[in-house]
Amino acid sequence: MSQLDKHSVTIFERRRVRGTISPLQEIIKRGFDIAFAIAGLLLLSPLMLLVSLGIKSESPGPVVCRHKRYGLNNEAFEVFEFRTADPDQEEKTFTDLSNKIRYATRFSQLLRRSGIDKIPLLVNVLRGEMSIVGPHPFATAPGRAFHPLELHKVRPGLVSWAQVNDDEGETANSVKSLDRRIEYDRYYLENRSFSFDMKILLLTLLSQRTY
Repeated sequence: MSQLDKHSVTIFERRRVRGTISPLQEIIKRGFDIAFAIAGLLLLSPLMLLVSLGIKSESPGPVVCRHKRYGLNNEAFEVFEFRTADPDQEEKTFTDLSNKIRYATRFSQLLRRSGIDKIPLLVNVLRGEMSIVGPHPFATAPGRAFHPLELHKVRPGLVSWAQVNDDEGETANSVKSLDRRIEYDRYYLENRSFSFDMKILLLTLLSQRTY
C-alpha cells in the first residue's frame, strides 16, 4: 500500500458517511446534469473546435486523451480531456507523488490552468458516468480501497466542493493535499443536496481557481 493510501484509509475510517439527498432531488440533479451538458457542448462547440486545431497544430498525437476512473458502483469508465501532456507520458495519478506533468506546449499549459482541457468531460456527464457536481473522481476504486467514505455510491463530479476550497485539486502532490481534498469530499457527501450543488457550481464559476 502506498504512502497516500495509508494516510487516506486512516481518514476514511473515522466515521461512516450519511446520505442526505432524496430520490426526488436525485431526479432533479440528473435532469440538470443532462440539460447543462447538452447546453455546454452546444455553446462551447466553437471553442472546442479552436482548441482542437490548436493542439493539432502545435504537437503530434491525439486531440483528446482518455484516462481510467472509477464512478458509481465502482464501475470503471474513461474520462475525456483535451490532451495537454506529451503523448508518451505515463498517466499521472494521485498515488504517485513524484510524477510531474510535462506540458506539450505553452498552449497546453494554458488549457490546463484555465480548465478548458476539462470541457470534454461534459460527454461523460451526458453519458451518465459523471455529474456536474460531485466528489473528485479517483483513479482507483474508492469503494474497494476506501469503502467507509462511500464515494462509490455517487457519481464523481466535473466540479467539486474540494475544488472550490483547494487550489491544488487533482494536481495535489503531497499526502497533506490529498487528505485535505478527502475531507472536503466527506463534507460534500454528508451534506449533499441539489441546493448545495448549485452553491458549489456558482462558487466555481465565480472563483479564479481552476481544475
